[in-house]
Amino acid sequence: MFRHIALIAVCGLASLPTTAQILVDRPTGSSLNTPDGYSQPSITARPTATAGPSVSISRLKVSRKAQQLYEQALKAWGRQAADEAKHKLDRALEIDSSFPDALTLYGGIHANLQEWALAEQSLQKAIHSDPGFSPAYVILAGVYNTQDRFDDAEKAAQQAIAAGANTWDLQYEIARSLIGKGEYENALAITEAALRSKHGPLLHLARAHALLGLQKYSEASFELKTYLHDDPSGDGFQDAQNLLEQIPTAVTR
Repeated sequence: MFRHIALIAVCGLASLPTTAQILVDRPTGSSLNTPDGYSQPSITARPTATAGPSVSISRLKVSRKAQQLYEQALKAWGRQAADEAKHKLDRALEIDSSFPDALTLYGGIHANLQEWALAEQSLQKAIHSDPGFSPAYVILAGVYNTQDRFDDAEKAAQQAIAAGANTWDLQYEIARSLIGKGEYENALAITEAALRSKHGPLLHLARAHALLGLQKYSEASFELKTYLHDDPSGDGFQDAQNLLEQIPTAVTR
């Protein structure tokens, strides 16, 4: 039973953060203390509520109409209206086929529909158009993690860091790749550092999986309960509930 739970810790962590949230997440003021190999650059806190990734020439060239269509698509996706979101994005990309934000959102929609090849294609186009647009790297890391391509996910995460990302969803994807490679201690350090400065329920889920990999069942149980409390409507709720129910049986054997 112990081995079974450890296997779930590797294979069961498949929830992607909400794409709309990744696209509107903002960098925070200070870098996290992360394990070797993730030396994050300092990021200066930006004073305005609209601060986000630096604006590249490719994004500055986007027409007002394409931008409006993208914003409508983002709102539609936030309402889980996938068809409406894709229709708006199609129109935006007809105007500007290299619009990084639209390509990234389209990649995230494909990812949530488990259309991995299309997701990767769209995200790579976004990165080609604007190599400094960090949300594309974060979502791409999630796509790779879900396919067990953990080395590729780590590379995408490093590129997101280089582009200035410092958000909870990035730390979550780093933890996922480390868990997938059996590096549970490093994953635990990542989630612990992230939770000191950020709020993201999925960080508790990742932390639980890392603890299970280390056979720290009592602590893992606490993290699973925290996740279930904080995100009762999350995509990972049922999996977390099932996993929690297995832990007492494993501990007593």
